[in-house]
Amino acid sequence: MLARILDVLGKMGGEIGELKDQVSEQSDTIRKLSATVYKQSTIIQGQEDLIRDLESKVQESKAESRRKHGEHHEETKQEHQDLQRELAGVKEQLAQLTQKPNIPGEAPVPSGPRATFADVARSLPASPPTSVRSVSGLKKQQTAGDPLHCTIDTSRVSESNKTKAQIGSIRQAIETEMRAMNGQETWRCAAVVRESRNADRVKIVCRDEAELQMVKEAAQKTAVEGSRVMRDQLYPVRVDNANRTAVLDGEGKILPGAIEALSAENRVTIGKISWLSKRESGKAYGSMVVYVTKKSDAERLLEGYYFDLAGESATTYVFEPYPTAECAQE
Repeated sequence: MLARILDVLGKMGGEIGELKDQVSEQSDTIRKLSATVYKQSTIIQGQEDLIRDLESKVQESKAESRRKHGEHHEETKQEHQDLQRELAGVKEQLAQLTQKPNIPGEAPVPSGPRATFADVARSLPASPPTSVRSVSGLKKQQTAGDPLHCTIDTSRVSESNKTKAQIGSIRQAIETEMRAMNGQETWRCAAVVRESRNADRVKIVCRDEAELQMVKEAAQKTAVEGSRVMRDQLYPVRVDNANRTAVLDGEGKILPGAIEALSAENRVTIGKISWLSKRESGKAYGSMVVYVTKKSDAERLLEGYYFDLAGESATTYVFEPYPTAECAQE
């Protein structure tokens, strides 16, 4: 009996030992799991802190963005208001400068091999030329170009007559002739100079157009054999917002009779017309330059600001030639 009890106790002791081993193993596992959980909790806590930090930065960024957006909106609003005021001012000036009537329709351009300026003018809207000659708020423009002068070309004078073609001799001959013509014994040339680009050409500078005509006459009478009195000096005036069809034909050439008609319409004498805008662009309006024979006419066109063109009004500016290719490369 005792032996059986001891045997049972021995078995129970073995089972208890196994249970202790299992409990020990489970305790180790629990400790490992606890360490893992702690580690993961630490990571999660760090991630939560990071998320809170990011959320805080996002909120700050949103607040900064709203602030900047508000400032930009205010700046844009102010700029828009300034632009509106400037636009209103420009519209007011434009309304003062040009008053175009409402046009119900346009008559067709007469067909034919080549229309003349008169044909085109009849086809344009019938609006009277503007007579306004003073514009408020605009600076008076100055005429570009040389002063009034008569040019004598001495390049063809023979060697035997070269001494007679010197500046001093030319000046003396013209002054002598002018004194005889005017009865003014003390009359003198305003100035006599050589052209900077052509030493064979001599300029006699004149005080006004009446004197210019008399100097030309005197130069013709006293001209040395082989010398030439050059043609009338031309004064360029730029014309913007010019109706293309009133100046050019379908091939891009100046309409026949345009020079004469525009001369009469603007009470000037036009020597030639050059179209400045691209002929192939096809735009209805462009720029051109008109060359008038009198400086006073050029000044009047510039001061008046308008150029009448087949019933319409274009605007005038000082003509500034485009730089040459060589100048553009410098």
